[in-house]
Amino acid sequence: MDSEPKDDELIAGIGRGEESALVELMRRHKEAVFRFSYRYLNNEADSAEATEETFFKVYQNADRFKPKAAPKTWIFTIARNVARDRLRRNQRHRKTLALDAQVDGEDSALPLTEKTDSGERSPSEHLQSNDDLKRIRKEVSSLPEKLRFPFVFCTLEGNSYDECAEILRTSRKTVETRIYRARQALKRQLSPFLEKS
Repeated sequence: MDSEPKDDELIAGIGRGEESALVELMRRHKEAVFRFSYRYLNNEADSAEATEETFFKVYQNADRFKPKAAPKTWIFTIARNVARDRLRRNQRHRKTLALDAQVDGEDSALPLTEKTDSGERSPSEHLQSNDDLKRIRKEVSSLPEKLRFPFVFCTLEGNSYDECAEILRTSRKTVETRIYRARQALKRQLSPFLEKS
């Protein structure tokens, strides 16, 4: 009876150019990598691209994988680096547009708010909880990198402290401390907001 190949066997297969091994590895981990990326980047399109880039890098580097690291740890180390790089790139290229700015094209005399106004209530007016969620996500995104990754990876995604410590190449105690500090920072940042709600 054939048993399913382990992740490290799939990575070895990818290193030999077996496309089916990559497909199977993605089937097993793509959703978790996307969820992690989404919570890290707070943008669906960026998260989908980060997930694709993660598995492309897995494909590129499969022949260099050393079995001393757990395959999941290796994949999430790549996902973390991709998400962090994308976040930095997005922050460098972020452009702001005031809602009352003039927009080129027809009706250019109208500000952006009037061009996009449908006359109906916005979704945020319909669902206050949507705004609440955005605020919470924003605060998580504003955590320093060294606190954000352990918080997202362990607390939000439910991965173990030991896996996180291995990815960060640090101790479990350091991971615990960083998660505690992330929770304290979020509590401070969100307490006035939660008191209003």
